[in-house]
Amino acid sequence: MSIKIQEIHDREQWNAFLLRQPHGHFLQSYEWGELNREQGDQIYRLGVVDDERLIGALSLTVAAVPLPLPKLLPTWLYSARGPVLEHLDVSVLTQLLQQVEGVAQQERAVVLRVEPNVADDDPNLDTWLAVYHKAGFQSNPNSVHGRRSWVLDLQPDRDALLHAFTPACRQRIYQAERQGVTIREACGEQDFHRYYELLKSSAELNDVFVHSKDYHRNLLQAFSRQHGATILLALQDGKAVAAKLLLRFGNWCWDMFNGHVGEDWLQPATYLLQYHALQWAQEQGCRFFDFRSIPDVLVPGEDLWDVYEYKKSFGGFSRLTMPTQDYIYQPLIYKPWRKLVEIGKQQRHKERQYVDGERQVLASIPEAVSDAD
Repeated sequence: MSIKIQEIHDREQWNAFLLRQPHGHFLQSYEWGELNREQGDQIYRLGVVDDERLIGALSLTVAAVPLPLPKLLPTWLYSARGPVLEHLDVSVLTQLLQQVEGVAQQERAVVLRVEPNVADDDPNLDTWLAVYHKAGFQSNPNSVHGRRSWVLDLQPDRDALLHAFTPACRQRIYQAERQGVTIREACGEQDFHRYYELLKSSAELNDVFVHSKDYHRNLLQAFSRQHGATILLALQDGKAVAAKLLLRFGNWCWDMFNGHVGEDWLQPATYLLQYHALQWAQEQGCRFFDFRSIPDVLVPGEDLWDVYEYKKSFGGFSRLTMPTQDYIYQPLIYKPWRKLVEIGKQQRHKERQYVDGERQVLASIPEAVSDAD
């Protein structure tokens, strides 16, 4: 084995490798890296090459460490769902790390943080984890991308998929059809504007960050050309009431962004739209549909619990990726930064629990008044 590590600038070579691997992911794709570069991020694509053949890939993003250290200007290196390695080989990972260390010195990085796309459905999960630890990584309970997602196997035909939905889910789909809700793919700038306005409206209601209109347009165009992406609109009485953006990479489809009219995101149109999203993925030849994040800990009251129950109503299974792995370069900065992150996470969780409690109280008021009458 004659291994060398080098930057890869060939889109086709990069994506072809990822698409051959069981752990490939759109977050490591060439297009995703370019999208981040357009947002101003510094991107590195390091390939592990053996006799002119790629056997490993690591797409890195450089980000500033949010600490008041103007003289040091520390950064951190991040790989979303990477690296992607063909073999369970600690020597390959070690050689890759040696190359990354040069990048880390150049960028004044505090840590290399990776979140490989190796999950609990992989029989070698424990071995992969041992390989990372042997190479010098340590597990971090705080993830950048949620570790747990909800996934549906798309191999059953359309009728079988529908039959596997919960009765309440099917009822809402039929209700939407009776209400005259129709689903179609977006076409042209006017439909794209409808999608983005629904997305913005939902984000404002839920106090969630939303990227610019150009970001969504560039994402749609980049993946439409190379792999497959679309926007689906749900229309009722000629008005768009819900929308979602779907993205395909290989035999996986991801439910990327969603928007809807009003506060009730569990309206019947949303269920019909989701059913059509699954059908679109099947038509594209996808094997799996990733609904994306659900709570890491599946206990009622956790963040995203209501989202989890919605996604679960369509059938499927939970998929939990291996813990975030940190390779530390500057422990004196890393330790206080990680502590601040943990404190912030705990505070946000408390705030979310308080808000959810307030909502439950407010929701019960009309019923209490009605009972008093």
